[in-house]
Amino acid sequence: MRKCFLLCVMNAFFFCGLIADDTDYTEEELELIRKVTIITTTSAIPSNPSTEMIEEAQATWLQVPALRKCKKIIVFDGVPTPQRYRSLAYELFIKNCEKLVEDDPNFAHTKLVINTEHRHLANSLRTAIYLVDTPYVLVHQHDFCLSKPFDFFNLVRSMDRNPGLKMIRFNKFSNLANYWDGPIDDYIEGGALIPLMRTFGWSDNDHFARTDYYTNFVLPKVTWNGAMEWFLHDPAKIMRYHRDYGCYLYGEYGETHYLHHIDGKYYQPKKK
Repeated sequence: MRKCFLLCVMNAFFFCGLIADDTDYTEEELELIRKVTIITTTSAIPSNPSTEMIEEAQATWLQVPALRKCKKIIVFDGVPTPQRYRSLAYELFIKNCEKLVEDDPNFAHTKLVINTEHRHLANSLRTAIYLVDTPYVLVHQHDFCLSKPFDFFNLVRSMDRNPGLKMIRFNKFSNLANYWDGPIDDYIEGGALIPLMRTFGWSDNDHFARTDYYTNFVLPKVTWNGAMEWFLHDPAKIMRYHRDYGCYLYGEYGETHYLHHIDGKYYQPKKK
């Protein structure tokens, strides 16, 4: 059995004719938008078949208007064997997501990728990342919301200008030294047009990254179904080889969190 299959939604719009309304953006800004694909990872959770959680999270990210026009992928992990009782609700959730893509402007320019086996986040993401034809991805987990906007255009410009910026993560905590990120600092070799903090911790919480960083560095380290942190979070190694890891936090030192977690394991739909 094939491990995944692809639903191409709304015919060929994903690859051509993507940006029809350019009245609000300069041509240079449109070119920056075309460089990013948003990948949303999702899986079977108790609130299925409701799409309310993924709609809530998506709406928060679209407070950054440029993200509306980016290419988007939603990748569905398979259902773990102990949770087979959720299979029917999950199938209905996928069908409801198809309707979102057809009817909801917040899900325009979206392709659906469905894994038929449980692969965990990293290997589920793997099936989507190889379909990306943009130099950058925004990796977004379905239950993370954006707490406040960020400077999309200067973030992409910074990555264009500085190849050492390989991963820019949005923190769910304040940007302070801690047990996970280590002794963060503002040393950015090569510079940036946005505030960044160098971190020595690696997390799969929502982040921008170079697509080839995923294909050439991150995914080769993931050798079985597990969380990406299990393979990449090694503060001593990151400190020694930070140029290879290239991981940074968005924002200034001490700045409050950019993400908040609505936790799909416990999320309850509010709509009747």
